[in-house]
Amino acid sequence: MVERIECDIVIVGAGMSGCLLALAIIKKSPALNILLIDDNDEKVDKGLHPGFDARSIALSAGSCELLAQLNLWDSLVKNGQPIEDIHISDRGHLGIVELEKSHFKQPFGYVVELQNIGQSLQKKLSLTAQIKRLYNSRITHIEKQRNNIVCELQNGPFIQAKLCIAADGANSKTATLLSIETTQNDYACSAIIANICCDKPHQNRAFERFTDAGPLALLPLSDNRYSLVWSVKNSELETILALNEQSFLDRLQIAFGYRAGIFRKAGRRDSYPLKLNTTDKPITHRGVAIGNAAHCLHPVMGQGFNLGMRDLSVLATVIAQADELGSFNMLNDYWQARKNDHHNTIKLTDAMVRLFSNNYLPLVIGRNIALQAIAILPSLGAPIVKQAKGQFTLFIKEEKS
Repeated sequence: MVERIECDIVIVGAGMSGCLLALAIIKKSPALNILLIDDNDEKVDKGLHPGFDARSIALSAGSCELLAQLNLWDSLVKNGQPIEDIHISDRGHLGIVELEKSHFKQPFGYVVELQNIGQSLQKKLSLTAQIKRLYNSRITHIEKQRNNIVCELQNGPFIQAKLCIAADGANSKTATLLSIETTQNDYACSAIIANICCDKPHQNRAFERFTDAGPLALLPLSDNRYSLVWSVKNSELETILALNEQSFLDRLQIAFGYRAGIFRKAGRRDSYPLKLNTTDKPITHRGVAIGNAAHCLHPVMGQGFNLGMRDLSVLATVIAQADELGSFNMLNDYWQARKNDHHNTIKLTDAMVRLFSNNYLPLVIGRNIALQAIAILPSLGAPIVKQAKGQFTLFIKEEKS
């Protein structure tokens, strides 16, 4: 007989979103038991899981608060770097905005390296008996039953649960198996990521510089490094990646300018395609997609993971309050609490990309007037600051539709 594993919730994807969600659920609902599965090897104790690689992530102030509620922030902030100022500019034009901590009283957020986060999460998971982990496991089929959902593993057991959560990132196979439809738009650009050193101290300042291919961001890291996220056209990607270190730094200097100083050193370069993946409604019968499985955004303004952080926080709360785990009412309550933030953040992010990578003269003039106005009257930048900080009221429900 084929083995059948029973649990309350199965979470597919043991990266950052999946692990955080599992911990958030157990903190609010300690009587539940969770199975966390992933199709990668179990190397997480060394920080080698693909979800916790050498990249860095910008955590908004709101996300830091949510991590503090999970008793995780104290272990992460030791290796984090605050973002106290944000310099926004439009290359080749006059528009420049300085968003300073002095105007808004607290850091906009922190930049943390994913490997450090991974180590903290794995330690926390190992101490949580209600969370079981299953690696090298891939779901091949999902059957939705009235009161349960059954996941069939390749060459393995069946998993029977009340709720299945897709947290397996962009192009989620689990969301597809759950019949959650995804729409994709290609920006025809890719992001080059690397750690960079300059000859000047960063003083906890982040830079967002808009170019024809999209934004070029420098985020402050520990040891006076920057985390680089550089949007380039796909037609230029391979040429730039193939450059030796000094030629790469020279090319970057031309693209960015000298506001941060002279670029002296670059770490390993990686890249990934920039696409907008969205779901109109990421819930289905006894299933839900969160994080990048529900919305994979352009990195401009660093909204993607922080939007997912709000997803998992609300979902954990809704699960704790539910009369029936995985029911239509529970999932509908979740979506009513999330859809406004979900749609608005996606629209804002996409609009920023398209507005600042467009050379149509009236748009260029308009956006630079807006930037100059914000520079003169910082209060005009309040909506940008609010989005950057991610400190939203998470339970504003819209009328059910």
